[in-house]
Amino acid sequence: MALAGDLEDSFDAQYTVLFTELTRLCRALGAADTSEDIAQESLIEGRSHLDQLRDSDALRAWLRVIAVRRVTRQRAHIRSTSEHELSYVPVDAELGMDASAAVMRLPQRERIAVVLVHGLGYRQEEAAEMLGITRGTIAASLWKARRKLARDLAPYRQGLEQ
Repeated sequence: MALAGDLEDSFDAQYTVLFTELTRLCRALGAADTSEDIAQESLIEGRSHLDQLRDSDALRAWLRVIAVRRVTRQRAHIRSTSEHELSYVPVDAELGMDASAAVMRLPQRERIAVVLVHGLGYRQEEAAEMLGITRGTIAASLWKARRKLARDLAPYRQGLEQ
C-alpha cells in the first residue's frame, strides 16, 4: 500500500478524472441536477478518509461505493422524479415505447440494481458492494425488476409480433 502522502498526491492528480466518472455514475443513478454536487461531496469524503482505504488499488471502487450510497440516501428523501433520470435507457418513438418510464416505476432498490448492472455494466458483486448488500440481494432485485419490466413492456412486445 502506498504511503499516506503518496496516496494523497495520487488522489489529487486523478481528481478531474475521478470527478467526471463519479458525476456520470450519479447522473445514471438518477441524481440529475445534483450529480456534480454528490460527486464533489464523495470526493471530499474520500479525500478526508484516505487513511481508511485498505488497498490503494481499490480507490476508484471505494469512491464509487461512497457516491452510490450518497445517491441512495438522497433518493430516499426525494419522492419526485426528474425527466432526466435514467436517460441511458432507450426510447423507441416508432413503437411508442419508453423503457425509461418502465424502469422509473420500479421500486428504488430494483431501479438502482437495473441501472448499475444493466445500464452501467457493473457485475452483480460490484453493485452489491457499492450498495452495502449481498450479491444475492442484488440478484433478487434484478429478478423482480425483470418480471415487472416484462409485464409492463409486454404490450410493446405483442405489437412487434403481430
